[in-house]
Amino acid sequence: MLTLLFLSVSPADTAYWQSLAKRVAKKIYKESKGDYYDVKMYRDSTGVYILYHSRWYVVTPSGYKVWYRTPKAIKLPRNTPEYFEKLVLKELDRSGDVKSRVGETLVAISGCGLAVVGGLLAVLFSLQQQ
Repeated sequence: MLTLLFLSVSPADTAYWQSLAKRVAKKIYKESKGDYYDVKMYRDSTGVYILYHSRWYVVTPSGYKVWYRTPKAIKLPRNTPEYFEKLVLKELDRSGDVKSRVGETLVAISGCGLAVVGGLLAVLFSLQQQ
């Protein structure tokens, strides 16, 4: 049974679903402004959909931003596999983590740089005292 499953799914199929998940995730991330935690896949007699919320804001005359959420749906092909939602969420997590990873990398580099400079200064001061 397992071999039949492997024979029925070709690498071209998985590549297609992964590229579709990447495009859908990019659209969702852009429209949701990073608030993508309510993405769900929905099936009914009319088709298969990915449901999410689009975020937008209005600036009041006093300068405050009032955020609104609008429900949206993307219609998918009928033969969409069950694991497609997980592919989209994985791509969303990957795109959402880029900003935090850049920040973490900069902090780590600056911390290491300070430690190296501190170590070099300590060596220089110890050599001057001898």
